[in-house]
Parts: sequence; C-alpha cells; structure tokens
Amino acid sequence: MTNRRFRPQDWIVAALAALAEGGIGAVRIEKLARRLNTSKGSFYWHFADRPALLTALLDFWETEGTSLVISSVDTVEHPAERLRAVADAALIPSEQGVDVARAEAALRAWAAEEPVVAERIARVDDRRVAYLAQILQLMGYDRTPAQRLGTGIYLALMGLYDARRYAPSLADDSAFHALVDGIVASAPQK
Repeated sequence: MTNRRFRPQDWIVAALAALAEGGIGAVRIEKLARRLNTSKGSFYWHFADRPALLTALLDFWETEGTSLVISSVDTVEHPAERLRAVADAALIPSEQGVDVARAEAALRAWAAEEPVVAERIARVDDRRVAYLAQILQLMGYDRTPAQRLGTGIYLALMGLYDARRYAPSLADDSAFHALVDGIVASAPQK
C-alpha cells in the first residue's frame, strides 16, 4: 500500500478509467483501491458510497469534457478558428490516462441501463451540439442549418470515437478535420 494521500479526483479518474476499460461493472471500490494501491478507507474519506462516486464521475466528465473545453475555446475570437479549436480538443485521444473514446462509449452503454445517466448524457449532448450550432451561427449559418451541421459534426465525432475502438484503420482524425474545414469553407461569413 502507498502512503500517498489521494484526492477525490484521483478516485474519480480511476473510476472513469475502470469504466472505460470494463464498463460500469468494473467501477467497484475494492478494485479501484487495488488500482490505486491503497485501502478502501481512503475512498470513504472522500465519498459516502459508490453512488456518490458515480455522481462525481458524471460531474467530472461533464466539466472536463464539456465545460472546460467550451471555456477554453471561447477565448478564440474568430468563429472558424473556434470551431477548429473545438475539433482539436475533441480529438485528444486520452485525458489523464483515460481513453476518451472508450470512456464516451462506456458512459453511453451505462446510460442504456440507467435512465438517470441517460438523461444526464442527453443534456450534455444537447449542450455540446448547441455550442457547435452557436459557433456556426457566428459564421453566418442560419439557425436551422447551424443546428443540423452542429449535430452532423457531433455525430461524426461519435462515429470517429467508435472507429477508434472497433475499426482503427477507419479512425482518421484528418477526415474529421476535413469535414470541419469543409463546413468552414462553405460558411456564409468566413
């Protein structure tokens, strides 16, 4: 066992990694303690129980994968460059040692079993698409086309994440960039 003091985020990241690797069933306190080389007591110092950890995991995923991305790219002044910055951020293969594509897939698989998780993921998906649509409107697209294009970009990203897991030869980040570049090139205001 290690003498290191673990923070709540250490447990959350370990839980997200376990989820990405083995699904929701892999997120078990004892397994996480072994993964971190510590005792379960360290877990209970930060979380009341497994449901509290799972809630924190969803909060972390939403903050790291959506809120922080939006706040970081919002500083990019030109909308076309902002859209490209979102694409770049979305294509990072791993965050804090967690495979992003696998984590997204595992969260969605969990959502298929748990309506509360499905609602949370749907809300985050809506927020992500709305942000893309907002950028596209700033580029001169009307509201409806911006919404459709934002949805298309997001669906292409989710497809790329799936390809990373199941068909790596198809997982071509440059194809995703080409899609985004094509939308930028077609924008009414460049």
